[in-house]
Amino acid sequence: MYLPSPNFTFTIPSVHDGIQLDCRIYLPRELHQLDNASQSRWRKQGAIVAHPYAPLGGSYDDPVVNFVGGELLRSGYVVGTFNFRGAGASEGRTSWTARPELADYVSFYGFMLHYMGSFKAEGDVHIILGGYSYGSMIASHLPGIEVVTVLFGNAPKDSAMSVICRTAKEIATLTERRLTMQVRSSSHEASKTTTQISISCLLISPILPPISSFLTLFGDFSINVQMGPSAPGKHIPCPKPADQLSAHDTFVIYGNEDTFTPASKLRNWSDGIAKVSGSRLESHEIDGAGHFWREDGVESQARSALRNWLGRIFDNL
Repeated sequence: MYLPSPNFTFTIPSVHDGIQLDCRIYLPRELHQLDNASQSRWRKQGAIVAHPYAPLGGSYDDPVVNFVGGELLRSGYVVGTFNFRGAGASEGRTSWTARPELADYVSFYGFMLHYMGSFKAEGDVHIILGGYSYGSMIASHLPGIEVVTVLFGNAPKDSAMSVICRTAKEIATLTERRLTMQVRSSSHEASKTTTQISISCLLISPILPPISSFLTLFGDFSINVQMGPSAPGKHIPCPKPADQLSAHDTFVIYGNEDTFTPASKLRNWSDGIAKVSGSRLESHEIDGAGHFWREDGVESQARSALRNWLGRIFDNL
């Protein structure tokens, strides 16, 4: 299965500077087939798949984003994709530091949190933070869930975060109308229900130093957030990938013929994080697969490995 036509296409502002980002939402077949009674028991699970480097043609139309997103959709996830600045019809230009792009991802991350949290279905929210190539590098440096939750939970009315939250509510309402689901009608009603949020990470063909260092000008990862026209900005440092990825269920998949990062380096990097105390990182190396996953048979192997991992984390939720 590949990604079909999106159910919703829209834009949101980046929390970095307010530029508009292209976004898409895909609804799984399970939601269309549920009756009103079973919809209340639907497991609220969503996934984000970020695309490769825009100056090299990367966008949310990328073939790997397509088949990875399709596999997530097939497994019952609401799938969200977006274009980083400078990709597709998103405004702006690709930066030299990747910090604005990190804020772009946080923008869509916040959208997905509020979109998935708007449904009145019972249960907690689970979101997979994914990315392929450059997108995986960004995904591995995201701020912690607590930081993102507070950022969007305390958003000033005239900020990009507030606009994103309103857009999430509007799209959730449109989803309700399309699927006759129940959506929380007010912030007062939403406050009555405490929803727990868990995340997992999915990295496809991650880019490691030295390539990643050139894409970020060897800088540290952090984001600058505009809090509103009259408010001072907020600087948010981001954790090291090892700290983030070892703290959550994480799946790293790559090929041993990757031309951007040698398989030996990917193997050592993932094995090192997997050995961190309490780490839940798994990795899967596919023989003969290159960075672009065009070789015969490698896509089906990647799909199978991804399905197996999704089944394991589903059982653990």
